[in-house]
Amino acid sequence: MSDQEIQKQVRVATSLSRALEIIGESWTMLILKEGFNGTRQFGEFQKNLNIPKQTLAERLTYLCENELLYKRPISAKKTSLQYAMTAKALDLYNVMYSVWLWHEAHRARIDVLPFDLIHTSCGKVLGATFRCRHCQQPATPDSVTFEPSDPPQEAHESRLKRRKGAAVTAGKSSSDKGAIAASLVGDAPSNEILFHLLRQPLNLQNLSLQTGLNANVLRERIERLEALDLIDSTQVGRRIEYAAKERANGFFPLLISLAEWGDRWCNHANPPPEMRLHSCQELLNANYFCDHCDGRIEPRNIRVQPRSASICQA
Repeated sequence: MSDQEIQKQVRVATSLSRALEIIGESWTMLILKEGFNGTRQFGEFQKNLNIPKQTLAERLTYLCENELLYKRPISAKKTSLQYAMTAKALDLYNVMYSVWLWHEAHRARIDVLPFDLIHTSCGKVLGATFRCRHCQQPATPDSVTFEPSDPPQEAHESRLKRRKGAAVTAGKSSSDKGAIAASLVGDAPSNEILFHLLRQPLNLQNLSLQTGLNANVLRERIERLEALDLIDSTQVGRRIEYAAKERANGFFPLLISLAEWGDRWCNHANPPPEMRLHSCQELLNANYFCDHCDGRIEPRNIRVQPRSASICQA
């Protein structure tokens, strides 16, 4: 089947793809990460991210237009502005914690993760498990099933397809596997591919049907994901089938958190395009819970602290 024939197939919408339409770009995610760390002024964003000023200005404007940031005066006596986070942006907290926890579990260099997240409720460096709120059991690829809405909602033309395989713009120079999350979390095609492969193995044609990505974009991202040891391939008859490796399971909370954020903010007053069911037979409503005190992880009980100042605690 050609790319043109595949594109004529009806593709079912997902909350993840709708969320990625807004934030599935690498600089966008890095700017939001800085916002969660307390960065507010243009110069601070530029210095911390080493991002070109024009690119930063464009991304900040985009985030304001999409109501993730808003401009406000620094003080009554100063005319300069800062960029504050809206409730819509702060609702991405599980996504940001997923990135940090993945780095913490696979850290190879301290400069990849130069700060700690402290759970103020117990005073420990964050260690957390992504759990179903109903049964308190972990939410994993094996424990979650997906059911499209009835009738299924059709996916619209996606900017993922229009990117034409553009390389990841931020963090792509790093070949260190410890920096995977930094280079992939904002790359929408890679997120889409991992999301579907964590659910089931697929060949190239079925991946294209599921994601709406053309073969060239898929091959480029698959090659990158294989090099990062996140997926592998198996010959099944005349076709090659791709599957997520165990190492990729750490991305599952991030992708589910993005999908849940998409449910809340990206469906334009419509019901979600899919249901996610946990093995307890309840609709999945997941959150991180502290491994030390069992408390729920939320922005109000997390403090960012430079790693050099952290106290190692058992």
